[in-house]
Amino acid sequence: MAMKAKATVFLFLCFLRLNTSLFRKHYYMKENMTWPNAQQYCRKNHDDLSTTSSVELDRLSANPKVVSDFYWIGLQRDAQSPTLWRWSGGENATNIMWDAGQPDSLHEKCVAVLKSNSKVHDSPCFLSIPFYCMEDFELILVQQENMWEEALEYCRQKYVDLAGLNSGVIMAVAKDKSTPALTDDVWIGLRFIAGYWFWVNGKNVVYKAWSEEDEPQCPAMNQRCGVYDRKKALWKPADCEQRLNFLCIKKSKSTPNESSN
Repeated sequence: MAMKAKATVFLFLCFLRLNTSLFRKHYYMKENMTWPNAQQYCRKNHDDLSTTSSVELDRLSANPKVVSDFYWIGLQRDAQSPTLWRWSGGENATNIMWDAGQPDSLHEKCVAVLKSNSKVHDSPCFLSIPFYCMEDFELILVQQENMWEEALEYCRQKYVDLAGLNSGVIMAVAKDKSTPALTDDVWIGLRFIAGYWFWVNGKNVVYKAWSEEDEPQCPAMNQRCGVYDRKKALWKPADCEQRLNFLCIKKSKSTPNESSN
């Protein structure tokens, strides 16, 4: 679509399934669209309309930016078997959190979420309401021993960026994903410049997991890059010229510019 929706990044991350390094980010689009137009927009600008669990629905509905009564997610009737439901990406939908009396019409082929109770309703697809898009990501462990700047360049060339471990969910993924690392510490996208620590993806350091009581306020000149300490499952400052393995962030849907290790 030529129109660009007004987006609010609602940084709710979750595991896609157990025993995986995949996690998901949801984007709230406050512009009203029909379900097909919302799907088209999400596929063009993100990955797809959001696939969600019941826990995610509660948190998506709690987003203070959601002011409408309903919003779209990526759930629709199966075109071949109208009593069955599928996610926009084609997966069968199970454990659907229907509201009382729902679904109530075979002619209503798309699914909207009622904000007030996070339950879903079958709805006419031409209804114009806000919606959630999603993007799926994963952490990639690179078993090369590079300096921090080299690791940053590698991740940006091959994937998206050095990993930002900015939530408990991603920290749990990092703990699992870094297990086969060849170094005790691994580089992450944490840097100290001009008096403060920041993530190289531009995010402020809000969630914190430092190995000390407080973050290092004025680290030594050779201690201004961040590592993930695999043994303690925490962050600590390190010499940027050390050669370590590192964690990159990767979109789980590969693009033509991405290549594997």
